[in-house]
Amino acid sequence: MSSPKASVNRVTHNEIRLTVGQLKYIMHNVYNGLFWFTLPIMLVVSNDSFAWLAGITCGRKFIHREFISFSPNKTWEGFIGGWLGTMIFGWYLARFMAQYTWMICPATTFSLFPGSLECEPNPIFQPATNIVPSQIFELIPYGLVQMIPGGVNICMVDGDSHNLTACISGEPSHTHHHFELIVKNLYPVQIHALGLGLFASFVAPFGGFLASAIKRAYGLKDFANFIPGHGGIMDRMDCQLLMALCTWVHYNTFVTMATVSVPKMIYMYKLMKESEQEEFLRRIAEM
Repeated sequence: MSSPKASVNRVTHNEIRLTVGQLKYIMHNVYNGLFWFTLPIMLVVSNDSFAWLAGITCGRKFIHREFISFSPNKTWEGFIGGWLGTMIFGWYLARFMAQYTWMICPATTFSLFPGSLECEPNPIFQPATNIVPSQIFELIPYGLVQMIPGGVNICMVDGDSHNLTACISGEPSHTHHHFELIVKNLYPVQIHALGLGLFASFVAPFGGFLASAIKRAYGLKDFANFIPGHGGIMDRMDCQLLMALCTWVHYNTFVTMATVSVPKMIYMYKLMKESEQEEFLRRIAEM
C-alpha cells in the first residue's frame, strides 16, 4: 500500500498534466485583452460560490434525487442555483468591465512596467441598440412572454404590419404573429458573457467532478488546505481546465472571425529576419 505522501505526489503530477495544456489558451486570452482572461475566471468562481450557497440553503429540499454518485455533496438545487447566479453575475460584470480600456484593449507587447492601454474599442464593447431574435420567444410560453417589459407583439399579414383589420380576422395561412423586444444601451459583449456563463454553469463544473473523482481515487479529501474548510485552492480553480479552451474557441469563432489583425501583423513582422522584412515590404508594395 502506497504512503499518503506518494499519493499526494501522484495527484500533483496528474494536476500538472491536466493544467499545463491549458496555459497556451490562457496566454492567448490574456493577449486578446484582460477581459477574456478575467471574465471566465470570475464566472467559474461565481458559479462555484452560487452553487455552494444554493446547495446549503435549498439542497435536497425540492429535488431528492442524487445528483452525481462520486460527489455526494453536490445537489440539483446547487447546480441550478449556480447557473442562475452565474448568468446574472456575468451579465452585469461584463457591462462593468467593458467600460475600461485596460480590460478590453489587446496587448501586443510585454514589458515589466506596462503603461496605459489605448485602442479603438471593438464594437461589442460599445453600447448599442439590439433586437432580441423573435425565435427565442417561440421557446417560451406566450403568457410569460407577454410579461416581459418593453416587448411588442407584431402581427403581419403577407408582409404588411399595418393591416390591423386583417390581423384581427385574417386567415391563419396569411397571418403571422411574432414577439419583438428592442433593448437599448446594451453592450453586445453582455450577450457573449451569457454564452460563456452558460458554459461555465453546465459544462465547466465537470472539471470539478473530474477533480472529485481523482481525489476519491487516491483517498484524499482535499488537494490542499490553503483555504481552511473549503477544500483547497485547486477545488476553487479546477473548472478552469475547460473554461480557458472554451473562451479561446468562443473568441475566435464569434468575436473575431479571423485571427489576423494589424497589431498581430506588426508583432509578427518584428519577429522576422531583416531579409524577410525586406521581402515582406517589397511584396506589400507590389500589391
